Amino acid sequence: MIYRTRDEKLMAMALRLAVKGLGETSPNPVVGCLLYKNGHIIAKDYHHKAGQPHAEVLVLRKAGVEASGATMYVTLEPCSTYGRTPPCTEEIIKAKVRKVIIGTIDPNPKINGRGVQALKKAGIEVVTGVIKEECKKINVAYNKFITTKLPFVTVKFAQSLDGRIATQNGSSQWISSQQSLKFAHCLRAQNDAILVGANTANRNNPQLTVRLVKGRNPVRIILSESGQVKKNLKLFTDKNAPTILATSRKARIDFDVEKILLPKRSKGLNLETLLRKLSDRDIMSLLVEGGAMVITSFLKQNMVDRIIVIVAPILIGRGVEAVTDLHIKDISQALKLKNVEYKKMGSDFVVFGDLN
Repeated sequence: MIYRTRDEKLMAMALRLAVKGLGETSPNPVVGCLLYKNGHIIAKDYHHKAGQPHAEVLVLRKAGVEASGATMYVTLEPCSTYGRTPPCTEEIIKAKVRKVIIGTIDPNPKINGRGVQALKKAGIEVVTGVIKEECKKINVAYNKFITTKLPFVTVKFAQSLDGRIATQNGSSQWISSQQSLKFAHCLRAQNDAILVGANTANRNNPQLTVRLVKGRNPVRIILSESGQVKKNLKLFTDKNAPTILATSRKARIDFDVEKILLPKRSKGLNLETLLRKLSDRDIMSLLVEGGAMVITSFLKQNMVDRIIVIVAPILIGRGVEAVTDLHIKDISQALKLKNVEYKKMGSDFVVFGDLN
């Protein structure tokens, strides 16, 4: 993306600051902010963690009295309500900032334009919508969570050119390249929780951590209708992150594990109930890594927002399909991705697309 105006260039800098908070601020949005005065950036920062000062406040503290008369660039509308921290609009007004340039309006029903109104009422000039789409995109999980009270769901899998995620006997490590594996760990670090099915957990005994990158390990979830999972899995014994077993209300679990009990429906366990219970725990984003039955269930129940498919330049032949029967009889019924992007990653090819 080429940014031509000063406002666009400075907002792009604020956006790069905001990226540093990905995976750390949930259930808050990521926000980047800077102050510009007399041709120079006098302070810059980003929101580090929920409960800690917001980006605007951190920047104002750094600038001190120099904030008076400055222009603030912030990727998301400053908050105007009391939450874990006081309203940012009050601090901006007290600091006598001259002008506030905003990337995108906060969709939070408690804010949603009220921050802009508060600033204008105080006599501060406000400009909105500077590189709006980029600023909106970075908070896609927050935007869904704050308006629907459901986590943003990403399905990610690696497959061969002929659409297999494993061989006939279940061998799948590793289909993708080392670069793609590192990318997968980055995705984990950016999501609040990660989910696999019991078959995948029992067969591969994964850790589901971010070993290859810096970041926070996500909450780990095993989905199992029967509740039949091995007690000695690393997910239960390594203590690297909490592990939750999501299972049927009728399942019998003979060992101590945190559980989410779900009702059954014709297409399997009720995944909307699962997402709502995860939302109650402030889990804003969920990464689904498989296997095929789990991926298919999320697709059948229309619970997927984004799909990321890593395609490796190998052929397996007979093996495990990435997605099983979706009961699609005509090509017109096929699930169509929107906002599709492509990226080369090592020897692999990665496809990104939105479903909802």
